[in-house]
Amino acid sequence: MVELEAAERRFIESMGLYFERRGGTRIGGRIYALLMLAGKPLSNKRIAMLLNVSAASVSTNLRACTDMGLVEPASVPGDRQHYYVIHSQGWEGKLRVAEESLSAFGRLCSEALAVPRLAGNRSLREASAFCDFYKAELTGIAERWRAANAPRPPRPVKTSKGRTA
Repeated sequence: MVELEAAERRFIESMGLYFERRGGTRIGGRIYALLMLAGKPLSNKRIAMLLNVSAASVSTNLRACTDMGLVEPASVPGDRQHYYVIHSQGWEGKLRVAEESLSAFGRLCSEALAVPRLAGNRSLREASAFCDFYKAELTGIAERWRAANAPRPPRPVKTSKGRTA
């Protein structure tokens, strides 16, 4: 990526705003969008230059994106700079992060319900039940995703004489 075109910049800015509305940072969203578009490892320095932000901000936000499972470090042979790419486990990794977060939240609610004084709390019961329900619904999503997106063998082609080629 030498320069970003207008459509790419709009996408990057939109993703930054999306992240910000969801409680993340605008720069984190912009970095994630840039890496989505790049399709190859980008260095901290290159990310900062393309987004016109400080190297320190890129470093801080890359750490957060790495912790969230969105991006991961990559190496470029013969180059000692730090590079990053979209996480190799892709959407399945994001699903796993969501499941872990939901499990942790459900565990907190269940532990609170074990306290006699809180055992009858309606909000805690609903939250715990919702987490259990949601986790059950998530079961198998990754497998169905893989099956739906698995490479399929090419279809046989019929010749003009009706034979399979």
